[in-house]
Amino acid sequence: MVTNASIPTAAQETETSLGGKAVVLTGGTTGIGRATAKMLVERGAKVLIFGRHEQELNDALKEIGTGASGITADQSKKEDVERVFTEADSRLGGCDILINNAAVAGDALGETNFDDIAYTVNANLVGYLACTNLALRRMKKKKVGHIVNVGSMSADLREEGGEVYVATKAAIQAFSESLRKNANKENIRVTLIEPGAIATPIQEKTKEEERAKLEKMEMLLPEDIARTILFCLTQPQRVDVVAVQVRPLKQII
Repeated sequence: MVTNASIPTAAQETETSLGGKAVVLTGGTTGIGRATAKMLVERGAKVLIFGRHEQELNDALKEIGTGASGITADQSKKEDVERVFTEADSRLGGCDILINNAAVAGDALGETNFDDIAYTVNANLVGYLACTNLALRRMKKKKVGHIVNVGSMSADLREEGGEVYVATKAAIQAFSESLRKNANKENIRVTLIEPGAIATPIQEKTKEEERAKLEKMEMLLPEDIARTILFCLTQPQRVDVVAVQVRPLKQII
């Protein structure tokens, strides 16, 4: 029986601490991933990031500072995903939090080919599934964990000419909803974050174009999404933020 005495008061409410938590963050070398890693390290988390390019990795680690480590890896490749989690075990002692964030853009279906289609699907979708599979094995042993899937509002917007990318983001939406039904039974939280337009390399815009859209409030900064992820991670354990859509004020969707 729940009594008034057993219900926490506002003064007793405590957020989930990130201090010492082992975080695997995919696509952590640029954009949303880099901004999120920086905020997590500032909160005391131990973060392992990875990306495909060594120079971007080195730049990110220099900016993020002590508390983060990283490797070059491509999550479309089975051996790379396995290596990431082997490194997480060695460097972090496992994985308490997985943030699936890595993604690549896809060309219009009529302007691409089989290999490019396969790579986009493997990087954007299979990589999420594979990383989650290995993270879940570790989280289930502790009976606690949090998986954050960074999707896109493209899953609902379904823009013309973005068939392959849209398909992967719609799949991530469905995957997150299905995963939650099993993961929650193990005290593992699952959160879907769906951003609108963000000033990241995937947008393929010039700095001038980005600046103009930011000024017109038609684009967000990576830090805007990083703060959203931080909010979801730090809620009390009883709270599972199911899904959050975040768009620029003037991006009418």
